[in-house]
Amino acid sequence: MSCAAAFSLPNMNNHQNYKKYRTKHDHDTFESFVTMRTGIDLNNHLTTESKTETNRKEAECPAPGSSEAVYWVGEGQLYESPSGKIIANIEGFDVSKGVFMDQNHIRQFSRKIFWFRDPNTNELLTEYNGQPVQPIKYDWQVFDLKRGYNPNDPSMAPILPSVVKGPRSVPCMPVTPRYAGSDVIHYQCPLFIDIETPKGTYQAWEIYDYTLDLTHDANRPPSLSWSRQGSNPPFIQDGMGVMHFLGHRLDSFEELPEQIRTLVEEEYSLFQDPPMDMEEVHQLEQETMMRTPSNNGSVNGVNKANGRSTISSGSRQ
Repeated sequence: MSCAAAFSLPNMNNHQNYKKYRTKHDHDTFESFVTMRTGIDLNNHLTTESKTETNRKEAECPAPGSSEAVYWVGEGQLYESPSGKIIANIEGFDVSKGVFMDQNHIRQFSRKIFWFRDPNTNELLTEYNGQPVQPIKYDWQVFDLKRGYNPNDPSMAPILPSVVKGPRSVPCMPVTPRYAGSDVIHYQCPLFIDIETPKGTYQAWEIYDYTLDLTHDANRPPSLSWSRQGSNPPFIQDGMGVMHFLGHRLDSFEELPEQIRTLVEEEYSLFQDPPMDMEEVHQLEQETMMRTPSNNGSVNGVNKANGRSTISSGSRQ
């Protein structure tokens, strides 16, 4: 196949095939997303009155993809923009769990952390041009995920996220599902930030793309692609940067790469598990408020050197 053909628009016959893929499933895209993202099994939370015989049988064994907690791990690069120079490699993970609110509403409890590594040696960066380098970490994040509605195609309803508790509250756009063939579904999660902080304007955009194999083949776990453009991390005094990160889902801390497990066990033990509940989140929030400014020159999440937020990844999925 020529390059021109590979990137050409589909003809009408192909278009009909794509449409068939979208409509041949009576798939619950909300259930698939929250189970993929948080591990929650919605079948276990159906009321006795609403359970059919099929529901009862399904509830006797875990739904595909369900887990007590999920770990989204991966790696990528931090690029200087617009030159494209690789400033650092990045690696890290998010750990999450889902809490049932009702059949159309799941609460996600998460933490995430990632580290910067030398792009040539891949050694952990502790200093860059005389500035200390710290991992970007969120001790807690809490989101609500609610079922949306698509009047043209109810099977493709969006998921409606919102921030309950996090480093900062930002507007969250709907998560959009799309089929890619008969057994693969993509979820696109965009985020655009334009807010005022005590030290200036913070602007960035991020897009998270999740891919789920509906056959739940263990050799093809759910995957994630994340892209971000915005102000650089605090160890870089100024300028804009681009981050790109590729990851996939795991179901236990023990499955994480050894170098990440070692870092967490030795220095960041909080990140072995997601937050337990809102009580823990409130306690961590109070502890954070009582801390003195850290040695990386940031106060209240804003870099004093350039007036920009120290948050290098957004407060989204």
